[in-house]
Amino acid sequence: MPTFRKYAATMLFATAGISTHAVHAAQDAMSRAEARQTVEDRTPQAQFQTSKREANAAYQEALAECKKMRGTDRNKCMSEAKTNLQNDLAEARKALTSGQ
Repeated sequence: MPTFRKYAATMLFATAGISTHAVHAAQDAMSRAEARQTVEDRTPQAQFQTSKREANAAYQEALAECKKMRGTDRNKCMSEAKTNLQNDLAEARKALTSGQ
């Protein structure tokens, strides 16, 4: 974690009256999360799970954007988002079965 982010987190918690232990626990949790993001998926199943999570996250983002629209544009957008999700999941399943 960059030093500035650690400092900013420490100052934020300190000014909020949160104990130093809580600050360190939060920093440790952020460090572990960053470490998990840098670990490569080694098995096809792990790659599939990652692809599935990414597809669902993209779908949720698309739905959020669609909900800002009105009428038929909104319906078309939501339909397209669902189609994209289904295609992404099909690609992930295909990669899993082919062992890529």
